[in-house]
Amino acid sequence: MYFYALIVLYIAFIAKNNGERSAFINNLANSIVLFTSITINLMVITFLNLQNKDFIVFPYDVLMLSFIFFFLPAFYLLVVNEKRKLKKKAISFIKIESRTSKVLPLKYDIYRKATHLVVLMIIFFYFSIFFLEGNIMLFNQNLVIFLVGISLIGLLTADFVRILKPEYYPLKPVNRILREKELHMRVGSHISMAVGCFSTILLFGLFHPFGPLSICTSITMTIFGDISSNLVGRTIGNKQIRNTNKTYEGLLAGIISTIVSGMIILSLLKDYYFTSPLGFLVLPLSGALIFGILDYLDLEIDDNLTYTLIIASILFFISLFIA
Repeated sequence: MYFYALIVLYIAFIAKNNGERSAFINNLANSIVLFTSITINLMVITFLNLQNKDFIVFPYDVLMLSFIFFFLPAFYLLVVNEKRKLKKKAISFIKIESRTSKVLPLKYDIYRKATHLVVLMIIFFYFSIFFLEGNIMLFNQNLVIFLVGISLIGLLTADFVRILKPEYYPLKPVNRILREKELHMRVGSHISMAVGCFSTILLFGLFHPFGPLSICTSITMTIFGDISSNLVGRTIGNKQIRNTNKTYEGLLAGIISTIVSGMIILSLLKDYYFTSPLGFLVLPLSGALIFGILDYLDLEIDDNLTYTLIIASILFFISLFIA
């Protein structure tokens, strides 16, 4: 994972040399977050002496290496096949095909947001076997890190090829759901989402029970808040926020969705955690406030990274005092 973070950092500086300021800032942020979360996780594991626990019945290190061993050659074959097709058909490849409009068509935006719902599987894997006692949460933590980790490796590998060798990218139809600024040197929003989820799991997952509670709540609020903000803003939004594509109607919809989804997930998790009435109100409201501020600011860094990471951090520290 350090190696992949280094490649993201490398692409960030290529973007800077190409004059793509937004891509540089976004890629740099993803790289720094990935580096930092991995390092802190290793420090925590060493400090708590969790390296050699008997409860980990699956050899995740071997499984991870096995995935890499089979995935990378398989993806390489796809790249080679794409290269062969280009030569055979003598296609003159255009590196980047600019859209007539910088706004992504609505149907592709819907497809794009629908893919975010897959991230909800993280919550399922966290709590699917939580009825057991003892160190089972640490087992679940390793299971989730493994599953999200291999997903991140697959997504990053594909995006590296898309950015560095776009003519050989075997998944070109995926470009249809990328925004204009993501068609060049900027990593896709799905990468930022995966990095955000992976980093929050590394940072807070080991601190049971507040960590998993904060992770699952922040991910749920982020997904539904982002979907609502985008789709409502695009369909019925009229009052534009400054010179951005965001609207106040979308902003309000996102805030309401984060509050409602936060309360729902806390209700669903009440059998696993004790959440006080104060926490039941304060956690969703705090997450919604952070979401609203970030959505209004519209930072250069992809909001799929900032939403998850910052909301999870705030909820974690709040829950230490009131949950």
